[in-house]
Amino acid sequence: MTPRKTIRINLVAIPPQLKNLVSELPDHAQFTRKHGSLLSLVTTGFKEDMMRVLFQFFDPKHHCFTFPDYQLVPTLEEFSRLLGIPILDQIPFSGLEKMPKSEEVAAALHMTKSDIETSWVTRSGVRGLLAKFLINKAREFLKVMDIQAFEDVLALLIYGLVLFPNPDQFVDMNAIKIFLTHNPVPALLGDILHSLHTRTMKRQGILMCCVPLLSRWFISHLPRSVLKNEQNLKWSQRIMSLSHSDICWCPHFKGNVIIIDRCGEFPNVPLLGIRGGITYNPALALRRFGCARRDGPHEMIIEGIVFDYGNDSQELRQRFARAWGMVKRGTLGQKNSIPMEPYLRWVRARARELVMPYLAIGSQIVKPEAEGGTPQIMSYPDMPTDLEELKRSWTQC
Repeated sequence: MTPRKTIRINLVAIPPQLKNLVSELPDHAQFTRKHGSLLSLVTTGFKEDMMRVLFQFFDPKHHCFTFPDYQLVPTLEEFSRLLGIPILDQIPFSGLEKMPKSEEVAAALHMTKSDIETSWVTRSGVRGLLAKFLINKAREFLKVMDIQAFEDVLALLIYGLVLFPNPDQFVDMNAIKIFLTHNPVPALLGDILHSLHTRTMKRQGILMCCVPLLSRWFISHLPRSVLKNEQNLKWSQRIMSLSHSDICWCPHFKGNVIIIDRCGEFPNVPLLGIRGGITYNPALALRRFGCARRDGPHEMIIEGIVFDYGNDSQELRQRFARAWGMVKRGTLGQKNSIPMEPYLRWVRARARELVMPYLAIGSQIVKPEAEGGTPQIMSYPDMPTDLEELKRSWTQC
């Protein structure tokens, strides 16, 4: 089959001034205890060629990455683990919150109310603080060895320039709001998926989201041989040579795992980013937690909703936010990451429908994960296949 045409995409670089600030931080451990593993997003960055290739596999129908015989879905739980930041039991960022007062922002940054009020600027109709102002303040704090103040200002800079990047070297009010909540994970996943979807549909532009986190997530699934690349293959060749049995599925999730699998009126998880909302499908990520699927999930479970805040006639933004007041969690117990053939056929069919962006490399041979014996498949309790049973399950707490 002829590959489909790839999309030219641009990526946001990490500002060198921010890298310099991180290099001057005296105690990384102290910062990490308070703000999570944000520093490595700055210091490690990402491989541009890998991320441009990965982008080509985004599936705008299922809101995941679809490869020849497997799908990868970034999840809330994975992002939380990678960042070392818990998902708080509260309604996450929606953009509908009240504007924080200047004194509240000042207190969080160890500044005076006057410092903040005289430094507000507006870019593209959004209020915020210039990165240059915050960098200068951080250096002032470091000069007098006020390390706590330096760390908190540095954290906000990472929120505004890396987690939720802005092209104007500007930390906007959305990033400030999320910083003050200490609950960035839902907004991060929403922002990344929404940006991936938008750029895929428009087939051009800048991927305006936290690419370093997406890169770290993808690398966590790759076998060492792909990262070592002793054959000196291009990233497109490395990825197209992989089969589902080569992927690192569940090394970090042991024992029972509790996941957020749906919210409120929705059969999946509604997420709100900086510029719009999108649903994500935990039903497609179960293998990541060691639970194989028997077959493809029902279309109603993976219903895709995407919208921009500027075009929301159905008031989806409010509905998405309300849904987080009714979070439904599922417990995944028995571990077995070997899928059954009906599910693999379903994935391969979707890959053919989507059309892969590159030619296949070599044959895809499934390697047995254990010699002898038939895999015991655990059916996921919240994923019934009968439509009426499916509808009834949504009403159960």
